[in-house]
Amino acid sequence: MKKISVITGVYNEESTVKDVYEVIKKVFEKLKDRYDYEHIFMDNCSSDNTLAVLKEIVAKDKRVKILSYSKNFGPIKTEFVGYTHATGDAVLGYEANLKDPPELIPEFIKYWEEGYDVVYGVRNKTQDSFVMLLMRKLFYKLADMLSDEPLPQNAGSFRLVDRKVINELVKIDDYKPYVRGLISTIGFKQMGLNYERRARPRGKSKSNVGYLFDFAINTFISYSIVPIRFCTYLGIGLATLSVLLAIVYAITKLYIWNFQAPGIATVVVLILFFSGIQLFFLGVIGEYIGAIHSQVRQKPFVVIKEKINF
Repeated sequence: MKKISVITGVYNEESTVKDVYEVIKKVFEKLKDRYDYEHIFMDNCSSDNTLAVLKEIVAKDKRVKILSYSKNFGPIKTEFVGYTHATGDAVLGYEANLKDPPELIPEFIKYWEEGYDVVYGVRNKTQDSFVMLLMRKLFYKLADMLSDEPLPQNAGSFRLVDRKVINELVKIDDYKPYVRGLISTIGFKQMGLNYERRARPRGKSKSNVGYLFDFAINTFISYSIVPIRFCTYLGIGLATLSVLLAIVYAITKLYIWNFQAPGIATVVVLILFFSGIQLFFLGVIGEYIGAIHSQVRQKPFVVIKEKINF
């Protein structure tokens, strides 16, 4: 009998965490003649009663396990830690917001049994606002365009991953891992399944604008040097343009002695423009240096305060 590990990161999800447990349990009740399962919850030091609710669940069901962190280390690291602690023949990522349809899980397993090593959900329709939809679409397009590796479009953490892919994934030493990209980079046979993502039934999203921006920046610098290469090319282009303008001005001055250069307003605009360009370049370089700094310092990846049912 094969075993499937389900991993779910939680932070202040007391209103949904029990429902997540129940929907996963219901799915595997129908598959119990062929598959065993474990459900690992990674608690990011919730400030509400999420951990207390989870402890009530694990007291009754030994297939449920808890990793409780010493502080909030963020969802990026949480997912990776779940993969490192999973013991199943395959690992299924399922978020605590209940937006992803659990009835799609048997389909994931079916294609996995047919030989696919990674089966991931593709959100062809969501209940997000127009602005969020536009931002997500732009993010995925940019990430794919800038990356040296092809990245799946509109795919999140809702996926089933074979053990051999996990074994390669956990070897990677990355302080801030972009798991979706890493799994794509590892390779093996992968496929996507289209589905409609639902609205969150209860609770509030913890993914604020700051987190989404940080997530996007981390993705871009993790999988491409195109941003810094763009700065190089743009710098060369602007320098070349300035030299050409200087030559044009000199030639014009030779033939039209009374020709006057543009006034002070133009000079101020040019100074502000080039100052902005320089600061932008420094910011891009700083992001790469910051990533190197975080990796080299080797601070604790995640500190686990408590393990239950392991």
